[in-house]
Amino acid sequence: MTDPAVLDLAAACVTAVRKVVGVELDFTPDTLPLLDHYARSAELESAEILELVAPMCGAYFGEVVRRALGEARWHCPEGELARWRLEFDDCFLHFNPVGIAVEALTEEEAPGWNAHLAMRSEERAVVEEALAVYGEVREEDYFRFSVRFEAIELAHATLSRRAAEKGERGRRFGPDVYRLAVDALTPSPGPGELN
Repeated sequence: MTDPAVLDLAAACVTAVRKVVGVELDFTPDTLPLLDHYARSAELESAEILELVAPMCGAYFGEVVRRALGEARWHCPEGELARWRLEFDDCFLHFNPVGIAVEALTEEEAPGWNAHLAMRSEERAVVEEALAVYGEVREEDYFRFSVRFEAIELAHATLSRRAAEKGERGRRFGPDVYRLAVDALTPSPGPGELN
């Protein structure tokens, strides 16, 4: 079950994008270019605006990923947006959709937001090799939601296929696995950071 906070934020994103772009988002990957357009047109004059826009865009993006790729769940510690993550159940893969939104909106790396794809260290080379087939991503495209979705989709497919090859197909990576592997290593955001 998706956390009600995520659903509320995602619904707010649908409303905001409809007002700006004039099109209704439907939680499919095909709508991510519209979210990219919205992110590029957002006027972020202050940190307060970023604090409003990033969580709703991240919630929408995370829901698109969850609904399209399945077998993923939200981890949403209350009041700690930097520690939110989407966790896959059929392979060990997670990331923070709000962190991806922060990067998409600011068009720069956001340290401490866990926007990168996190996986078991022994599987990183396999995923990087799969991603390399597509070549270099243009700098202006790197932070786009649509490009990030494609990378997540490919990483998930690669790790799921690898799990099947290793006979781990039925293995499930539940909340306890992530809690032990991730929460102990993830620092809390510093003062003045989105939380």
